[in-house]
Amino acid sequence: MRILQIGHWTLDNASNNTTFMEELATLLRARDIDFDPIDRRIMCFPHIINICCQHVIADFTNADLAEASTEFVAALPPDLPDRQTFEEAVKRDPVALGRNIVRVLRSSGQRRDLFDDIVQDGNVKGWFQAGTPPEPIQLPLVQLLRDMITRWDTVFYMVRRLREMRPVGQFYFMFQSYLHNLNRLWIISLRSQSTKI
Repeated sequence: MRILQIGHWTLDNASNNTTFMEELATLLRARDIDFDPIDRRIMCFPHIINICCQHVIADFTNADLAEASTEFVAALPPDLPDRQTFEEAVKRDPVALGRNIVRVLRSSGQRRDLFDDIVQDGNVKGWFQAGTPPEPIQLPLVQLLRDMITRWDTVFYMVRRLREMRPVGQFYFMFQSYLHNLNRLWIISLRSQSTKI
């Protein structure tokens, strides 16, 4: 029996990798090479952490898990105008809300262009402010990011970008609401004009 000079294989938890290791063991045993597919396989630790994070995110709306709610509320600044409890925040499912906002804003080229225009105009005209007292800030000319199940950390990057670009989103939806109301008024005006004719 020959000794295998191959060390260990680091693979994620996908079932096709288990099949690969078993098939490799079969091929090596046929050549009289001792190979234990379980002993020679190392589970990828970052992949395991990612799976755990995905499970936590999937169960994020479970308010029963919010045992630290009093500490959460106590950590908020007392002058925060829209304070909410941890349970209230979790029940709103912030990750799903973020995904929907990104989906809506990235659903067409026109919406992405409008988002860019608001960033550029807001930077030039000083629309975006932060701090106490509020001072104008410059936001980067970037688009919102989607999260993808096949890419690790994308929920984190999506939420971080949403937080960074929050002032733009507020202007965007305010502008969309204004256009929607203007369009409704225009239709009502057209209808009233057609009834007079």
